[in-house]
Amino acid sequence: MDAAYRDQILVSETRAELKGSLAAWIGLSLATAFLAFEFAGKAEPLGFFLWLGAIGTFLAGWLISWVAFVRRPPDDASILRRWIPGAKAGMTLCNVATAGSVWVFLPVAGPELRALLFVLYAWYLIIQFAAATEATQVLRSAVVMVLGSLSAWLLVVQPPYFLPLALFLPLFGACLIAIRRFVREAVVKETAARAAADAARRELAAALAVLARERDAKTQFIRAASHDLQQPLQAAALYLDRVKPGGRAAEQAPSIGSVRQALNAARALVAAMLEHLKLESGAVRPQVTRVTAGEVFDRVLLTQGPAAALAGIGISVAGRGLSLRADPILLARALENLVANAIRHSGGRRIVMGARLRGDEVALMVVDDGRGLAPGDEARIFSPFQQGAHVGDTGGFGLGLSSTWGLMALMEGTCGVQPGLTRGAAFYIRLPADRADPVAGVRCAA
Repeated sequence: MDAAYRDQILVSETRAELKGSLAAWIGLSLATAFLAFEFAGKAEPLGFFLWLGAIGTFLAGWLISWVAFVRRPPDDASILRRWIPGAKAGMTLCNVATAGSVWVFLPVAGPELRALLFVLYAWYLIIQFAAATEATQVLRSAVVMVLGSLSAWLLVVQPPYFLPLALFLPLFGACLIAIRRFVREAVVKETAARAAADAARRELAAALAVLARERDAKTQFIRAASHDLQQPLQAAALYLDRVKPGGRAAEQAPSIGSVRQALNAARALVAAMLEHLKLESGAVRPQVTRVTAGEVFDRVLLTQGPAAALAGIGISVAGRGLSLRADPILLARALENLVANAIRHSGGRRIVMGARLRGDEVALMVVDDGRGLAPGDEARIFSPFQQGAHVGDTGGFGLGLSSTWGLMALMEGTCGVQPGLTRGAAFYIRLPADRADPVAGVRCAA
């Protein structure tokens, strides 16, 4: 059985046992009072007072513990560490005193009182069987001590029918232990099933929460798509209205250029949407091969260079010669997302794309000198539809970094933010180095 389930069972049973054990305490107290009254002055004094002191100590400790437990219930750790060992020690003391009382009471009891004592000893074991749990019960030691003491007394004194009684008592104890085991197995199975059901309910609640978040995210996606796509299309329509047939090209060039920019913005938004949907549906299949960092950087410069120049941002490159294992097209798309993100949102004037060998991986960095990330952005900006606090005027869906994360997962790579490298933002992509690359034999300091 799993240790966590076992601890959970022990704690649950201890709470149920101690709160409901007052009836057993009352019964044992009444039996103790009867025996003390009946044998006071008759039994051997030393043995009688030893028994009375042990039982009295046990009953007093039991009552104090019950009151303390009910008034201020302990936590699970305290139950496992202190309460359960204390309860076992108390039950062991009671068992020793009860087993010893056989030699105190039976020698001075008449036949009728002896019969009643045998019934009381059997009742004591049955009460322990019914009231104690796996956590606190010491039924086997109780059976061995109490019934063993009774059997030994019968064999020594040899009263009438001593032999059948001496044979019956071990059978009675074995039956108690066997029934207890069967009951225990049923309790364990039921408790384990309840714990498994609780875990399943928690997992279902977590899954429903994820579905709710995804539903809300898709609703947000549709709302953002309808809003953000309308803006460049409306702008394009307005600029087209300024273009008049037969007009001079020089006069209409700014309007045509603005139309082109608006349509390019709409196309970029649609491309981001399609890429996100493809990644979600699992339609993208990487073709991993050997590629140099320079090849990928050139692809990114080709697509992002004009936008960077228009924004007044310079892009520089370092570490072109390193080789790695990746899908060149998907890796270029992932880097394009990081560079485009820096162009739109960093507010800086310089972006550096670099490659560096780190162990058996190549780290591709996109570092800017802009305003950086706000506290807490690192933990959420790679989730779909999430944007950092410093978002530029161009807006967007918040899908670029999420797309990069998904593309890296397809190629068994990682991506993230490296804090403290620059006052701006520093994003990294890590992929396996190409082992056949002679440069890969040189290790750069991390």
